[in-house]
Amino acid sequence: MELNIPQQPTIPSSADAKVDFSSVLDKIKELFANPLTVTIVVLTFLMGYFFEWWTVAIAAFIGGAIFGKSSGETFARGMVAVIILWLLMVCYHHFSTQGILSNKIAQILPVGGNVGILIVITVLIGGIVGGWGAMSGFLVRNLFRK
Repeated sequence: MELNIPQQPTIPSSADAKVDFSSVLDKIKELFANPLTVTIVVLTFLMGYFFEWWTVAIAAFIGGAIFGKSSGETFARGMVAVIILWLLMVCYHHFSTQGILSNKIAQILPVGGNVGILIVITVLIGGIVGGWGAMSGFLVRNLFRK
């Protein structure tokens, strides 16, 4: 008969908690170097330059219909693509006007005059619209598949 004596747990050291940065960078690269993300960013930028803000849904729909692989992934990539693009555009407009326009809009809307909250709400609304548009494109494509 063998006695099982519990061993004391070892405390992990900081050397044990090494992060493989190459795998993290590969995942980030995969997120942005995807045809779906690139298509949505380019179409959203072009359509947003010439048309209204809601055309982001049309651009994401087109990207999702062409390159979507699953509804969840398509939603996530559509949302991330629009959030990144809109965040860059909001920052460009904010800094090019030295924050004058952003501050005035933040005072008008019920965000307590906080420009940061205004920017977060703006990019989240755009991201949700982009995600829904991309997922809708994917689902409509699957609807007509045989």
